[in-house]
Amino acid sequence: MEDKKPIHRPDLLATLVEVAHLYYEENLSQQEIADRLNVSRSLIALYLKKAREQGIVQITIRDPQNVFQNLALQLQERYHLRYAEVVSSAHLSNVLTRRALGNAVAQYLDRVLQDGDILGLDWGRTIMEVVNLLAPSRPRQIEIVPLLGESSSTGSYTQLNQIVLQAARAFNATPYFLLVPLLVGSKALRDALMADITTQEVISRWNRLTYACVGIGPIPLIEGQVVYIGQENLSELIRQKAVGNVCAHYFDQDGHVLSQEFKDRLIGISVEQLKGTKNVIAAAGGVEKGRAVAAALRTGLITHLFVDEALARLLLDKS
Repeated sequence: MEDKKPIHRPDLLATLVEVAHLYYEENLSQQEIADRLNVSRSLIALYLKKAREQGIVQITIRDPQNVFQNLALQLQERYHLRYAEVVSSAHLSNVLTRRALGNAVAQYLDRVLQDGDILGLDWGRTIMEVVNLLAPSRPRQIEIVPLLGESSSTGSYTQLNQIVLQAARAFNATPYFLLVPLLVGSKALRDALMADITTQEVISRWNRLTYACVGIGPIPLIEGQVVYIGQENLSELIRQKAVGNVCAHYFDQDGHVLSQEFKDRLIGISVEQLKGTKNVIAAAGGVEKGRAVAAALRTGLITHLFVDEALARLLLDKS
């Protein structure tokens, strides 16, 4: 039987600590440590074994998947979500973080979408990654619609009809396109465009969505973010202390949706229609979105959340 009795000799304990430090923290090999201390390699192996037996070295096996699952469950409970998923944070690459989020949402959609469902899509870099990474296990008889009119930006992730078309091709689904701008010059023009038969094909489906996939935009803007509502409107929202938006609906840090002068000129899904959607999936990455995501969760619009580990921890630190 092995002798695992406590060691009381201070000199031996000091040696065990030194050997453990060299091996585990300085990453020296057992032979390198033996050469440095002028002893045999087998003795170093014995010292490392005793260091573990004495509790000087405590090895913890960390399963990232279990850690992420625990964070997700905490998010569900804290923010009253029906589903949450946490992915790894790529600390040196926002692109890789968005890709991880996109892949997680794409796989989730493949699991849950059923024939007859109607999927609504927002635009943005993370949603673009979702669509790029769709690899459905089978075709679906579903309909896919945009949630907003087209942006005037030239970025590929802002071309919502193209995003809808790509997603529809992945699922062999039926796409519907909104061939109107996001923001028009007057309420009268907006009302006329909303009444058009081709527009009605899309907006009538906003009342029957089974899933909506949205991004969360922060204020102040982060690098690469598009001011699609115009700088003058953004400045007014900043004066109202807006911290973020979902589908062009801006809210403050308490989750109160703010009044917007341009609301009557906006072509997009309404707050009421979003609230009436059973499954609203939001995906966001990066701690710089922490305040916006926390506030978005307080609006009550979000039912499913996909975030990276760093953002999840920040959200759980918030009251």
